[in-house]
Amino acid sequence: MRVALAAICIVTLLAVAYLSMSLIVLRPPRANYPVWFALAAIFTAQGVLTLTVLGAGAVPVTVRYAALGGGGVLTAIGAWMIRDSLTSAHFEGYALVLGSMVVVQGALTLAAFLRRPTLKTA
Repeated sequence: MRVALAAICIVTLLAVAYLSMSLIVLRPPRANYPVWFALAAIFTAQGVLTLTVLGAGAVPVTVRYAALGGGGVLTAIGAWMIRDSLTSAHFEGYALVLGSMVVVQGALTLAAFLRRPTLKTA
């Protein structure tokens, strides 16, 4: 599960970078820049935090809980993005795909960090 979580984090970070750059370069008329860049910051921060926790051997429990809380936030934001994309008069495929990716990342984060870490004895 940790490999799948790391993979979806990397893919989400790449998608956020690609979509942010396309917004900056193409400047679509209906783009809501403040909302997008706030979401991009949340996705980036959570992805980096999750990858850091996955890569570190032992992390403080507060950092683990921060990653866990961020997973819940990502799941909620992703569900909102999917609902908004499906009910909007202007269908946005990228929002649907990114929302789905964020829901998967959030669910995997919750599943990976809800389990108590196993204690290894020598």
